Amino acid sequence: MADIAHSLTSAFDAVWGRFLGRLDGLGDEEYLWEPVPGGWSVRPGDDGRWRIDGDGGGGPAPDPVPVTTIAWRIGHIGLTFTDFGDRLFADRMITLDDVEFAPSAPAAVAFLEDGYRNHWRKPFETLEEEQWWRPIGPHFGRYAEQSVVDLALHVLDELSHHAAEVGVLRDLYSQKDDLGDH
Repeated sequence: MADIAHSLTSAFDAVWGRFLGRLDGLGDEEYLWEPVPGGWSVRPGDDGRWRIDGDGGGGPAPDPVPVTTIAWRIGHIGLTFTDFGDRLFADRMITLDDVEFAPSAPAAVAFLEDGYRNHWRKPFETLEEEQWWRPIGPHFGRYAEQSVVDLALHVLDELSHHAAEVGVLRDLYSQKDDLGDH
């Protein structure tokens, strides 16, 4: 029987590889494409620094939740890796001001790689079997008593469903000129 670390890292790596494959050929226009008016994206602030709309999904969302761009989804995924990884493995709370969101498709892939590899995946390799079952702690608020396994499964869900949404947006973008008023 495989241990929990092997099972989870294998699942993450499989989803991660599939996601990176879907990002192949992503250009800046498509990265920032807004399929509907009033959606969420990443944008330059008055100071020129790129920020994510809606606090990256960490704050209260309007009802209905806005449609998001590929840039927003990538920002959200990278933020999840960085934020949750830093809270769990580095005992550090980051803020949105600590995160530099990507203004271009190549920078976005680099942002994702850094978040996944350095803040999430590499620290997994340091956990001993018993650490997977420990509570995640006070940095996670009302979820403090949940285990590292619970958090890992939540992050895997975030990666899987937001990566799938990026895939759908890429499919729509490739057909955007044919969509018309269907």
